[in-house]
Amino acid sequence: MRLLSTLSLISALLLTGCLAEEDKSVTNEQGEDVNDVTAALNGFWDGVLNAGATSEANMRVLIYNGNLYGLDENNGYYGTLVLNPDDETAIAALTSYALSTDSEADAEMFIANGSEAEVDLDVQQASIAATNDSLFGSFSIDGTASGNIEMTREDTWTDNAPLSKLTGTGKWTATGYEMVISSSSQGTTFTGVATDESGCKFSGFITTEDPDYNLYNVNMRQRSDCPDFNEDSVNGYAGFNLAGELEFYLRKGSQLLFMTFTPPVSAGSGTDTGTDTGTDTGTGTDTGTDTGTDTGTETAV
Repeated sequence: MRLLSTLSLISALLLTGCLAEEDKSVTNEQGEDVNDVTAALNGFWDGVLNAGATSEANMRVLIYNGNLYGLDENNGYYGTLVLNPDDETAIAALTSYALSTDSEADAEMFIANGSEAEVDLDVQQASIAATNDSLFGSFSIDGTASGNIEMTREDTWTDNAPLSKLTGTGKWTATGYEMVISSSSQGTTFTGVATDESGCKFSGFITTEDPDYNLYNVNMRQRSDCPDFNEDSVNGYAGFNLAGELEFYLRKGSQLLFMTFTPPVSAGSGTDTGTDTGTDTGTGTDTGTDTGTDTGTETAV
């Protein structure tokens, strides 16, 4: 009897271990398993699509768990990417969508929902400036070889991304738009509006994916009264670029929305470059940095 109980306990523990191991598996948005080396490509990348001496397009890319979101001057891109651990080559099967004429370059708000093409990348992971920092190879459009591509990993992926980075005092801004982000029971809530009379507005939730990495989950519950891309329940991601701006990569079916917002300027964070001609007679500890010309009498400790 004790033996049966012991065997039952061991079986239960083994089953629990297997289930825990299964829970750690990574899948892409299509529900397909993603291997570890592909997941190691997670992050933000800057790329160049070169289709000849006079045809070059800069590309901004987010790779996350085997999915790729991309944007260049003419198209948005979405699809899957798999890295082969045996030879360090990666194949990406993407669809490109032409940018809408209602995209706003000044606001860095781009809608990709136009004519489609199948874009395939055949690239190799390489160490060009640092270890495994690049993907380099060729691309084809609708089955026709079309040029070469090089993507370089941006060194922001391992930056911590707690929700507290989003909820500071002030408004996030883009040309013609303002947005606020507040703490909520669902993580954070955001609301953005156009600053002109158009009435364009959007709102939703941002939650943390893993605070150890530079990525947030985004659910835009509604975008309405805008020139294009008026949709409900739009999902995607957001993360900070090197300049400290918050980039959004969002998708609804065969439509993509890319946005970039500048964070609020905290009160008192400006630089004092004026001339200080007063007399400081306080007795506190002055820990600030005075970059102006001080012609008064400084008696503070």
